[in-house]
Amino acid sequence: MRKKFNKQLFFSIFFFLLFMGAVAANELDLFKSLTTTQVVMAKDVIEKDTVITNENVWIFQMPNELVTDEMYRNVNDVVGKTATQVILPSQYVSAKALDQSLLRPTAEHEFFPIPNAWLVEIQGTLRRYDQVNISAIYAGKQDAAEVTFNSSLIKSEYILEQVPVAYVKGSRNEEVTGLQSGDDRLYGTQNPSNIQLSLTLENFKVLEKLYMEGYKFVISI
Repeated sequence: MRKKFNKQLFFSIFFFLLFMGAVAANELDLFKSLTTTQVVMAKDVIEKDTVITNENVWIFQMPNELVTDEMYRNVNDVVGKTATQVILPSQYVSAKALDQSLLRPTAEHEFFPIPNAWLVEIQGTLRRYDQVNISAIYAGKQDAAEVTFNSSLIKSEYILEQVPVAYVKGSRNEEVTGLQSGDDRLYGTQNPSNIQLSLTLENFKVLEKLYMEGYKFVISI
């Protein structure tokens, strides 16, 4: 005689096992791993120019909707790099906050000095590691002091964007640094005696060509 299939008992056992599986998954944080992504955060204040070690950082499970591409996921990608700004406790570590070898000459990027004669104005204080935008204004044969910001003379778009400042000296011929800490902007300068930007040769030639055509440049942070 065939035994009658007890559908009610089957579904009771099935949902019980499903419930127990969900409880176990929750205890093991299996669901959390699907809804969050690990990101690297600072344990304590990391001062500018600090070479980051394992003791400086920890891993935090960030909700997926808050994660961005600039956040580091792996501690090994951070350890050994130098902080280019102050990183606060429990602040995620981003590529912008670390030296990405932008300030070292490479096969593509070199350090090019920008003569003061090429400049109309520096908007904001300026220090090494800053990333600046460069716009151009037609000056012709006028003295830089006579150049006015006539909208018809200014190119409508930045010539270059997010250009790393490789080096900047102040009026005392010393590199500009923070007054109290590496991220302190009070000691930045609008009147540097020497600026070097990390550029490709192609980008430098763009600036050089524009200057020869009668343009001068505005650097902004």
